[in-house]
Amino acid sequence: MRFVSLLAPLEMPTKSRPKLFKFLSLTGLVLAIFFPAFAHAAPALTTYTVSQGTIYPTATTASGLATTTTIDIKFSEQVKASIKIISANGTKVRLLYPSSGSSSSPVMDPTPKIWDGTNTAGTTVGNGTYTILISATSTATSLTMTDSSKTIVVASSDSTPPDTPEDSTETTTTTLVSGAPPEYIPIPTLRIVTNGDKTVSSGADTPFTVVVYDSKGNKRNEALVRWSFGDGMQRTGASVYHTYYYSGEYIAVVRVSTPDGGDASEEMVITVEDASIKITSVSARGISLANDSSRTLDLSLWRLRMGGKEFKIPADTQILSGRTTLFPSQIIELPLASSASLLYPSGEVVATYPTAPVEPALSADRQPSAQTVSFNKVQEVEPPAVISKATNIQTYDEAVIAPTAPTDAVAAVGAAPKKAGGLFSSPWFYSLLGVMALAGAAFIFI
Repeated sequence: MRFVSLLAPLEMPTKSRPKLFKFLSLTGLVLAIFFPAFAHAAPALTTYTVSQGTIYPTATTASGLATTTTIDIKFSEQVKASIKIISANGTKVRLLYPSSGSSSSPVMDPTPKIWDGTNTAGTTVGNGTYTILISATSTATSLTMTDSSKTIVVASSDSTPPDTPEDSTETTTTTLVSGAPPEYIPIPTLRIVTNGDKTVSSGADTPFTVVVYDSKGNKRNEALVRWSFGDGMQRTGASVYHTYYYSGEYIAVVRVSTPDGGDASEEMVITVEDASIKITSVSARGISLANDSSRTLDLSLWRLRMGGKEFKIPADTQILSGRTTLFPSQIIELPLASSASLLYPSGEVVATYPTAPVEPALSADRQPSAQTVSFNKVQEVEPPAVISKATNIQTYDEAVIAPTAPTDAVAAVGAAPKKAGGLFSSPWFYSLLGVMALAGAAFIFI
């Protein structure tokens, strides 16, 4: 029966045999191509050690500081591998172990590689944290793996004390309730990495960041970070924003502490200057900003507003001193309008377009116009005798602003009351006229 079942395909109708053989051939081809990938996993690191988490390339041998670090790796199978040192911004600094480039010389146990804190050109790199990037490709399955879980800190010899029990750690004692001998608990030495002294713009939100490491190069993300900016403001956090409202120089102090007793502080000098920037034009091409100050301005997270919408300027956008930069309409995508504004990250307006005219203030020493005649000038023209009789005239504005009359005319004005006391102003004149009228009426009746 088994023999018959094995020969069953041969006993099928002749027309069906080619289809069956074609199906089996395709199935075998697919399995031949993909079976290795399903049968094997990606290569893995079986050994991965870094001898020093922090190195001091410029330190002397007598200082006791580590100037190099050794990277030792092993893989689970034959691979083509590479070890690269990557900076914080993602740039390759050094290639410690190059890949063979072919499967003819694979490795499984590369020799340990040493990094001395230099780049490809042999120059010592700057202080900071560098990532170890390991890449490997299996020669059997072509599956790949990468690992970037470990870092190396490069520091100056004068930035952190030597990593020795006497200098790098302090000790404290804890007395046990049972009366056992005191237990010595090491207190870690912390290292603070900040942006250092810097110049910022008054009225602008400025970012302040800090990274905390211990003496072994381990990042202490659990550290409590407190900021004091020197102007009365305090904040808490590894990354905060602060606004200085007035220009000047301030001392900003950051203090960090860890649950295991570590404590450290760092001071920075913050120079605050007014942001001398303006909007020079608004057109269909975009918005132009001019930096009239003597320093490069950082416009990170500032905002442009036009037509009821806003555009947030990306981080690390800077304008050189004395230069004008156009923000194209294709990028900011703001509706074209006749006016625009530049705002700090906090929303406070820095500059507007068009610039509002400034009305000149009336100063205390501003002189009256030449057409106005002062009260004292009238007094100088009129004789003293006339002034005594016409003093109340000076209380009217007409007398103050009227042109000054000649001396003779003013004298005539003073004599006018004497002329008004003649024949027509005498009561005897009107009495005589009444008597004459009565006499004429009597004559008519007689």
